[in-house]
Amino acid sequence: MRILYHHRTLGDGAEGIHVREMVRAFRDLGHDVKVIGPAGEETPGRSRKSHILSTIKRSLPPTIYELLEIGYAGYSFWMSLMEIRRFKPDFIYDRYITFNVGTILAGKVGRVPVCLEVNAPLALERSGEQDERLIFRRLASSLERWICAHATQTLVVSTPLKSYMESIGVPHGKCVVMPNGVDPNRFSPRESDTRLREQLGIPQDRFIVGFSGVLRSWHGLDLLAEAVSSLARKGRSVFLLVVGDGPYRKTLESMVIDLNLGHYVCVTGRVPHDRVADYISLFNVAVSPRATFYASPMKVIEYMALGKPVVVPRKANFLDIIDEGVNGIAFEDGNAVALENALTTLYESPVQCVELGARAREKVERRLNWQWNAKTSCSLMERSPCP
Repeated sequence: MRILYHHRTLGDGAEGIHVREMVRAFRDLGHDVKVIGPAGEETPGRSRKSHILSTIKRSLPPTIYELLEIGYAGYSFWMSLMEIRRFKPDFIYDRYITFNVGTILAGKVGRVPVCLEVNAPLALERSGEQDERLIFRRLASSLERWICAHATQTLVVSTPLKSYMESIGVPHGKCVVMPNGVDPNRFSPRESDTRLREQLGIPQDRFIVGFSGVLRSWHGLDLLAEAVSSLARKGRSVFLLVVGDGPYRKTLESMVIDLNLGHYVCVTGRVPHDRVADYISLFNVAVSPRATFYASPMKVIEYMALGKPVVVPRKANFLDIIDEGVNGIAFEDGNAVALENALTTLYESPVQCVELGARAREKVERRLNWQWNAKTSCSLMERSPCP
């Protein structure tokens, strides 16, 4: 199949990983993919275009930037329409972004079906962030509903996101749940890197509880620190390894001092994505303490791919990924004692750790991978009528 892939991201962070992995998965399946959008297919960090776009975004007043976002819909319409005529795609794969009705409209005019990938309810998400608060919120909400309702297929990353979309007026049955994935060849079980462990100053006898990702307030690292602190006070030989950096780092480090956890915690700072697996290989258990209600945390799937037992909150979006008691353990959301109990269970049962990790890896190979997502997307579009 010929696939026209549109995204309006800068290609960095988790969103960039998602874009690149899906494009690679489509191509590995033998499809012809053309990527369009401001950053195109350039590698983040090496792209002069991405750097310029990022600088423009930071320097513009919010109202002007948002007006440009609205205007981008016109640009994406003509860009997509031209590529429909030149490239003649079988379908368009569009990563949803605020205000962008252009790709859907181009699909309707060019009579090409559009597969829309929705990772977050952006009109809602951006209404709650102080650093990127929407000015044209009503317009964003109205267009979000219209875009998700008028795509040929709308893929959402979690069951709660599907429910939310239906609650704002997207027709029932329109959304298909498709959690994130991972490349099981790049994230595969490996021996623990003893040299890296020594560099990080982690004693050999410690049971390592790990987290990776951007450090933000909503990730529940306070719960994780409390749980590890309680385990340490009870004489458990534990160590908390936090792989990443972000705005919550100072708060976390202050909490570590207040809890007298200095000898039990290491915060690595930012680690390149191609090295994250080496750090996760050190974990005895991997934890994602909390996430926004609609998210499909990629970190959890990376942990599973590396054969690590995972501990997550008992919430629908996490249960889209793990099967409780089979390839992961769930605890009561927001309850540090429940999290501690889950960690204690695994601390006291090395055999269960191995079994959970092995079954987690099996699920990634069978289902939670980018190639499965790409293959399923193509199957859905093959059965979809032209607009």
